Amino acid sequence: MSYWTGKVVIKTEDERGKVKKTTEQFLIDAESATEAETKIYKEYEGWNGEFEIQGVNKSRIIKILA
Repeated sequence: MSYWTGKVVIKTEDERGKVKKTTEQFLIDAESATEAETKIYKEYEGWNGEFEIQGVNKSRIIKILA
């Protein structure tokens, strides 16, 4: 497996109706960019707001130490 970074912009509406954009970043364990993107879509499954994947890039991280 390799690691990929994914950047997602989500749009939420506050109590006044103003739309707020927030950027979230993910580190994804996947074989390909397609698999990484699929995992992002699964993360937001059932979420009723708007989101847009800004990009998925191969990470230079080689190992996660826990």
